[in-house]
Amino acid sequence: MTHIISLLQPGKWFDRPCLLPPKPGLHDTARAKAKYTEASVNEILKALKRHVPELNQTQLELTSSGAHSLVTLINPKENYCVGEIVSVRVEMNDYRGKPKTYGGDFILARIHSPQLKAGAAGVSEDFNNGTYRVNFTLFWPGSVKVSVRLIHSSEVVSAFWRTKESGSDKIMFTGIFLNKTKQEKSRCDVHLITNETVCDLKKDSFYCVKPKTLPCETLYYTTSRNTEASCLTDAENQLMKRFECFLFLDRVPQAAGKCQLGMSSPSPSGFFHSDRWDSSYCRMSHFQNVNDINQCLQGKQVYMWGDSTVRQWFEYLKDHLKDLAYTSTTESAARRLAIDKARHITIYWKMHGFPCIASRPCAVDNGLDVAEELDRFAGGENTVVVISVGQHLRPFPLKFYVTRMMDIKQAVTRLLQRSPLTGVFVKLENTRELDFELVRFSDWYGHLQSLALKEVFRGVKVGFIDAWDMTVAANSFAVHPNSNIVQYEIALFLSYLCGPNS
Repeated sequence: MTHIISLLQPGKWFDRPCLLPPKPGLHDTARAKAKYTEASVNEILKALKRHVPELNQTQLELTSSGAHSLVTLINPKENYCVGEIVSVRVEMNDYRGKPKTYGGDFILARIHSPQLKAGAAGVSEDFNNGTYRVNFTLFWPGSVKVSVRLIHSSEVVSAFWRTKESGSDKIMFTGIFLNKTKQEKSRCDVHLITNETVCDLKKDSFYCVKPKTLPCETLYYTTSRNTEASCLTDAENQLMKRFECFLFLDRVPQAAGKCQLGMSSPSPSGFFHSDRWDSSYCRMSHFQNVNDINQCLQGKQVYMWGDSTVRQWFEYLKDHLKDLAYTSTTESAARRLAIDKARHITIYWKMHGFPCIASRPCAVDNGLDVAEELDRFAGGENTVVVISVGQHLRPFPLKFYVTRMMDIKQAVTRLLQRSPLTGVFVKLENTRELDFELVRFSDWYGHLQSLALKEVFRGVKVGFIDAWDMTVAANSFAVHPNSNIVQYEIALFLSYLCGPNS
């Protein structure tokens, strides 16, 4: 066991036949009628809180210890068949070697065969008594290693929940207001506590103190920085330990059906083999040939709204499809556009809106959030939408995230009602660095938000791109995964659009 910012100006391409012209009065009314209810949000939060232990334990010797814990194979046998479920039992002990009596530890598990460049995520079950069962599907033949990693002990998870729900003071935002040559700055936040007059950006639940002389409409971009104050006590900071352990166990199957919008995304949703991702629930094409990608996207307009992890899709396609004419910009959060005129392909990316946490200023652009963009959208048979929201919302209370996603879900529902042939995809979050600002950006927050996202879009005709499963299977802990992972995220996406028919 081993321890382990100028705006990109719109041109004629944006003068939409693909966008509906705004109709004053109708937009707000439509959103109000279909808006989520407080009860719906609270119901999802209640279900997610079952994953959160309520503890106040900071004595290190009484907390979960990977070095003193045990992982054993359940019902071992000499040989296993491809497709079988292999289960391991995790018995969590504290630093004294004594069994834990409660659950809540954040565990990530995978099976992998390094020589085959193969891997798949496990599905863990918490019995809330210090023991866990992790199930693995054997997707490929050969020798398999089982890896169980304790990311955070239940005591750390409890502390993280407290800091996540206590407010949004972990990030400080500054709004830059510009009017010709005049510039003013003011404080902004998701929940702004002040007696001063505020600019209410209702579409994003984001607020700025009104500048002294300039109007609210002159907000041009925002900047962000981490606050100096620590959200955890010194004792709580000492609790963040991890472990990794391995067990050795002595024809790769094909999923039967076509990838279709509306399918649920099971766990595990697939596996890597020979460094190639295959879905566990629908037949994929790998789209390693540029001609195949061009043929699939021909005549299509692809609109991506989200963070930089889906901007990676844009950059990947721009770099590989050489006939895409790219509208360049130096601003990290300014919208991107690439067009292949001969094939009538349009690829568009835009930041999902506030809050935007980045090392560079985030441009306001046209000031619309994802739900508002979708409500202006005409859609159509050759129109595809990709949504990825999560990484920038990790530091804030879970209710803020669920409320935002419910708002987007309602807008997606309205879009599909007026244009049922529009393709809509939801990309889940991926894992990120294990040692980067854990109090603000821990993967445990991403895990909760991924569970919430699946629940919010349950029953909606969308395609899920489970980047969480892919990055766990690949043992990737980078906010921007490598190009091989991005390639297969896109390959799964394209398989829904142009995959095998049988």
